[in-house]
Amino acid sequence: MIQILPLANIIHEEVSLEDDFNNKFEGWEIIEDEDEHSFIKNSHYWMENKSSNRWMFYHKKLPVTSKENFIIRAEIEILNNKRGYGQYGLVWGFDKAHEKVSKFVVSTESERYTIAKFQKDHQFHEHRFGGKYEKHGFEFNKQFFSIVKLDKYFYFFLNHHDRPVYMTHVSQMPMEGDRFGFYVEPGILIRCDKIVVKRLLTDKNFNGNPWMPLGNDEMPLGSEILRG
Repeated sequence: MIQILPLANIIHEEVSLEDDFNNKFEGWEIIEDEDEHSFIKNSHYWMENKSSNRWMFYHKKLPVTSKENFIIRAEIEILNNKRGYGQYGLVWGFDKAHEKVSKFVVSTESERYTIAKFQKDHQFHEHRFGGKYEKHGFEFNKQFFSIVKLDKYFYFFLNHHDRPVYMTHVSQMPMEGDRFGFYVEPGILIRCDKIVVKRLLTDKNFNGNPWMPLGNDEMPLGSEILRG
């Protein structure tokens, strides 16, 4: 079998963070004012952007470094969209000043996604890609996201599909800091019931040969990364 992606051989996955939002004191932002409201209730993290023209983000420290391999997984449920348009999803790779931010988001009004590294006021983008994707047929208001950093590449998955919707070299979206979290545009209310971060350890002797031997599950070694 030929693999077209530059896969690595993953030898160990280590959970660095697994938050099911049963504790209000895990470092997520809790805010209530005229522009935004974020809180933890009923094992969910709720985030509402009530502003008219500002994107909001809710973040904490990423428990892995930019030099490590990792995977971020979250399922986000959209509960309200007052404007009928906008984007929501994940952000990562920025510091508290967030001069430059990377985002992986979907549109509320169409089955389209955007992956971008942008300046915080959106005056310019250093890297941007968008496209169409297939929504889960039975989860109309929920969206699964997965960001994988594996050696020299980022991979982006939606809806547990085996194939990433996009991949790019890390040089196109270098991490500027150790923060990560959620992205919400005006008029949108979302919640998340669980977010997971894993550190991935790979075989340093793997030579990148596209012809992959089969493992015990009859899948090419390293191909678990294709499942997001």
